[in-house]
Amino acid sequence: MKKLSLAAVVILTAVLSGCAAPSRVEQMVAQTAPADRILQTPMSNNVAVNSVSGGKDTNPLWVSNVGNSEFEQALEASLKEAGMLSASKKDGKYVLVATMEKLDQPMMGFNMTVTATVNYVLTERATGKEVMSKRIAVPFTAKVGDAFAGVERLRLANEGAVRSNIGELIGEIRKVGVSGVALN
Repeated sequence: MKKLSLAAVVILTAVLSGCAAPSRVEQMVAQTAPADRILQTPMSNNVAVNSVSGGKDTNPLWVSNVGNSEFEQALEASLKEAGMLSASKKDGKYVLVATMEKLDQPMMGFNMTVTATVNYVLTERATGKEVMSKRIAVPFTAKVGDAFAGVERLRLANEGAVRSNIGELIGEIRKVGVSGVALN
């Protein structure tokens, strides 16, 4: 009888909590106000994403994560939104490498705060000169009111942390593009 009760509790918990879903690309895209788009600077349509690493694919039976593919798509869409993305990976004066070092997630909680830590390196394609190297760590909190199910709140927190992280990156690239000075 105890085994049957335990099985019922496990099944009920699984049904109520749901399965983990991967982060959605469109929810990780950093939006740029029209006035903030890069216009006629060295960064205009000149940044190519060379590689993205460090992400983890989501296991539906465990927790939501951010995979490399989703992160790369969100990064490219954000750069395009900001007027920075080159026409192709082979074009562009600058090459960006992004390494997701950590996606710090809570195991459980009412309000879930996830911190995305990403190391970005921007180099000049022709010379290989590093023009920016920046480690960005940004938290984002998803509250109970945002989603009742914990797995959904965690996914929202993941998406928000990555979106905010990419937004910070765009601000840093904008500084390089305006000043022409490398940030290290």
